[in-house]
Amino acid sequence: MIQHAIILGNHIQGLGVARICHSIGLEVHLYNNSSICLTRFSNTCTDFTRFKDHEDLKNQLLGLTFDPKTAILLPTNDKLVGFMADHYELLKAKFVLSIPEPEVTDICYNKIKSYRKAEELGIPHPKSLYPTNLEELESLDITYPVIIKPAVMHKFYHQVGKKVFLCEDKNELISNYKKAIRVISSDEVIVQEFLDGGAANLYSFGSFCDGKKVWGSFVANRIRQKPMNFGIATTFAKTVINPRIDELAQKMLTEIGYFGLSEVEFMYDHKTDDYKFIEINPRTWKWHTITNKLDINLIKMLVDYADQKPISERHNQNSQISWIERITDTYVVTKEILNGNMKLSSYLKSMNMSKEYACFSWRDPLPGFMYLLLLPYLYFKR
Repeated sequence: MIQHAIILGNHIQGLGVARICHSIGLEVHLYNNSSICLTRFSNTCTDFTRFKDHEDLKNQLLGLTFDPKTAILLPTNDKLVGFMADHYELLKAKFVLSIPEPEVTDICYNKIKSYRKAEELGIPHPKSLYPTNLEELESLDITYPVIIKPAVMHKFYHQVGKKVFLCEDKNELISNYKKAIRVISSDEVIVQEFLDGGAANLYSFGSFCDGKKVWGSFVANRIRQKPMNFGIATTFAKTVINPRIDELAQKMLTEIGYFGLSEVEFMYDHKTDDYKFIEINPRTWKWHTITNKLDINLIKMLVDYADQKPISERHNQNSQISWIERITDTYVVTKEILNGNMKLSSYLKSMNMSKEYACFSWRDPLPGFMYLLLLPYLYFKR
């Protein structure tokens, strides 16, 4: 029986996981590589432990004295998903793991493998090419603009501070390719068609899947993010009803035998009037707490499944339920209005919905106050 939730990582995502785990009766233990983190200030967090690196984290986890299989490991970022996959068998002997087996995780983790699987399954996705050297790149038959992106995002983003390079012509393609292969290997480079429309066309399917069946799910339109093009952080999302995304996402997850919580991203392509698969995040994500307003507790489904308890299938049918990270969203909205990219009336209309707040809670107020206090540090760090 699971009694403990061990959260690996932090910030708003970790805070949401901690609050949900506490609400279902689990003791929450936080492990992070920095002492300055929001979740440790939550009254739902039992204790906090800092780790120096992944080797130190592995040793600390394996040294815990919990009874076997009474604690579940919940990663909050791609690096920590990779850590769990790298040490899967060691960790599985002691803990309940919230990620799929390494070969399935790798399909999600490596976008080249993700797109090849989508192609095999007949799931629409942006046209993607994988040149392994400059000669192959120069011979590509492509229509501009295109983007250059990495197979594994966190390595690339840490080095260049961007998710992608936008290329308007061949000169930019060659120049950006040379920049990319300075930080990642050439066999990790993806040249992909550019889907325009920005965040307004960005959708996600959040769910719990047991490897064969999706038990709980919802679809959301992530209409604001920072930055608005190629964002690294959603600031406002709202639920929608979209049977086509339901169909595509469930097919992808069940065909690869996915186990656990995930966010499957899609972009609407007006050229084909269809939704194209972008990626799978094999973990919780920043705005997953929107489920608090939907009465679909994905984490509880995961824990109950591991404990072999019955699960009630639930798929969201409520549209116009929203999630907001107020501070960053205010920054994004102000910038977009000043640049003439958004009307004040559109912003006010989006705020006239039932909302789940990212950080502040009257039941757990300290993280919200600490977020304000730590904002200068978090701004420069991130």
